[in-house]
Amino acid sequence: MSTTTDVINAQHLAPPASVGKMRRNASVVAVIGIVLAIIGAVAWPAFFLRGYLLGYMFCLGLSLGSMALVMVGHLSGGNWWMIGRRPMEAAMKTLPLLLIGFIPIALGMKSLYPWSHPELVDHDKVMQIKSWYLNPTGFVIRGVIYLVIWNVFAWLLTSGSAKQDVDASPDIWRRLKAISGPGILIYGLTITLASVDWVMSLDPHWYSTIFGMIFMISHLLSTMSFIVLIAVALSDFAPMSEVLKKDRLHDMGKWMLAFTMVWAYFSFSQWLIIWMGNLPEEISWYLDRLKNGWQYLAVGLVLFQFSLPFALLLSRDLKRSARKLVPVAILVLFMRLVDLFWLIAPNPFPGNEQHRLTLNPNFVFVPLAIIGVWLTFYFWNLAQRPLLVVNEPMLPRLWEESHGH
Repeated sequence: MSTTTDVINAQHLAPPASVGKMRRNASVVAVIGIVLAIIGAVAWPAFFLRGYLLGYMFCLGLSLGSMALVMVGHLSGGNWWMIGRRPMEAAMKTLPLLLIGFIPIALGMKSLYPWSHPELVDHDKVMQIKSWYLNPTGFVIRGVIYLVIWNVFAWLLTSGSAKQDVDASPDIWRRLKAISGPGILIYGLTITLASVDWVMSLDPHWYSTIFGMIFMISHLLSTMSFIVLIAVALSDFAPMSEVLKKDRLHDMGKWMLAFTMVWAYFSFSQWLIIWMGNLPEEISWYLDRLKNGWQYLAVGLVLFQFSLPFALLLSRDLKRSARKLVPVAILVLFMRLVDLFWLIAPNPFPGNEQHRLTLNPNFVFVPLAIIGVWLTFYFWNLAQRPLLVVNEPMLPRLWEESHGH
């Protein structure tokens, strides 16, 4: 008589051929995006790096959010995690690509950050005070350190996961669990510093103590939405068709609802505290984003990044229906791009000194190219390993529950 483990091992756990088709489609998007980005760079050079930073931060959020949720799963378990683990690990394995992708930001910092211009620092007391931290050398060194740390954790987690496919030793998952505890704390610290360096310092006069936490919760929200899309896209094929039941989709929808509420809480808390403080250095950042056309995006974020997803995700039936949950996930991911645009684009720079809402093509072309390249590598990673970890200790229970045993 066969055991549950024998049945699992007998299944075709390898990713379906559709992953290869997804990779080819992503590569087409990447090529089209790269061609358009080159045109945009030539036609509107002042906007190119802003668009690049937008696309880079979006893809970085998917990679780091996946790493954080994988570590959470190692500590807590859960059916949602076992289903989404390999899709999230594939996202983590794109971090070497993002390490290389940091080079244009480092080389082009003078087009992004006022503090990188000595002539401006010499006439600005605020930038002079912050120059011990905000300086080109420190910026590059810290950026490389962040990315190396993230890559090390991604390698430790994914290499351990690969070993579980061929080795059922409990020492492996114990080691992964031991890595995940400090890993979550280090992720929180490094993304806080990175968000300050790469986004907050676009306006060196402004500061917020909760800015890093907003990025953390945004990473988790966008990642869970992305995993819903990937899981549903693969749900017609084994092994995802065997395990992605309504209750597992429901769990992912509940995570989306929770992260949506926390994002709104953090974002509103930041605005409320700054507004009540009535400090010109802090309020000016919001004033730049509440006039000259930016106020419409702000209202859009309130409506479509929080209010509408929140109202929809309250429905139990919606969270259990792939047909209904997928559009919400797409909306959340799109609004994450809008949110990053609202954070990055309003700061003054050559070509947009008046803080006006400017829908330059580079804000579409360049992110399209970066996302296309990222997805191409993502689907290549996803195709390399079984979609379920073969010797995951909790997998037999998931399999039995899925088949009504």
